[in-house]
Amino acid sequence: MTPVWVVDDDQDDQLFIRSAFSQLRPPIHVTTLDDGEELLLHIEKTPSLPHLILLDLNMPRLNGFETLARLRDLPTCSQLPVIVLTTSSTQEEREKALAAGASAFFTKPTTYADIIKLAGEIARRWEIPMAS
Repeated sequence: MTPVWVVDDDQDDQLFIRSAFSQLRPPIHVTTLDDGEELLLHIEKTPSLPHLILLDLNMPRLNGFETLARLRDLPTCSQLPVIVLTTSSTQEEREKALAAGASAFFTKPTTYADIIKLAGEIARRWEIPMAS
């Protein structure tokens, strides 16, 4: 099982988030997916779900809100922690995401050091296990 799946269409953000989790001790393995459609296909094919999903809101094809709604409709994912991690910082989008079933809402940090801090906070708060 890969403990964290990152769903984000921005390749740079994927790289920074994956790198930040790898900097933690112990390091946490991350799988990256490009959008909500890829996530849903991956869920159908995988034998084990992640410990949590980090989900961007602004993606082509299937945005974060649509993806979150579909995840919450799947019995296997109804209780899976899904953390919205997006460039948005509006109260309206935060409230909408939490009402749709997001476990938490974070605005993407602007520095790599802050991304590492956020990764550590997420790992502690959701007790992410080491990758096996």
